[in-house]
Amino acid sequence: MKKIFQDRYFGLLLLLLLAYLLLFFTLDFASETAFFNNRPRQIIHCFLDDLIPFNEWFAIPYFFWFAAFPGSLLFFLLLDKRDFVELCILIFGGAAVCFTVYLLWPNGLQLRPEQVNDNLLCRLLQLVWLVDAPNNVCPSLHVSISCAIALVSWHSIRLQPYLAARLAVVAAMLLICVSTVFVKQHSVLDVLAGAVLSGVIYLALRLYKCHRQLT
Repeated sequence: MKKIFQDRYFGLLLLLLLAYLLLFFTLDFASETAFFNNRPRQIIHCFLDDLIPFNEWFAIPYFFWFAAFPGSLLFFLLLDKRDFVELCILIFGGAAVCFTVYLLWPNGLQLRPEQVNDNLLCRLLQLVWLVDAPNNVCPSLHVSISCAIALVSWHSIRLQPYLAARLAVVAAMLLICVSTVFVKQHSVLDVLAGAVLSGVIYLALRLYKCHRQLT
């Protein structure tokens, strides 16, 4: 454990996570201030959103993301530095794009149900809704980060012998993406935008690596 704290990549990870949290909560807070309220806010919505019912059971995979996000970074930090760096580029590069979009194109949702069941999952979701305003949703950070984890895990050279594990990670990340629309945290459009964002960054990274190898 002591070796991890002495790893310079661990320090980099802490700085990136700190910057992510600072920007996320700053933009979330700013979205409720006069600066944003005086600007037009795009409400994200499509007809599919109306066809998808609210289901609190999807809160389980939705909340799992909060462990998968830092957990996957720490896992690849210990497993393979190249995969770790690639995952950082996908996650935090995608987050930088998302934050820029939120700043230049304020957007939000009007999908959250007014009444929900009285159970533990619903109470936890209500707590999330209390501290997380339905703003800054497209592209979805939940989805872009989940797709980044799935892409790096699936293509990791160190994980190639473990097909079952890679399939499990991809399935879990896909379930997280699906959960965001069932708990009404995101529109289908947010999900698509988040997935495309990670896919484009991953493709660009692969093309860059191929170019480096050829030159």
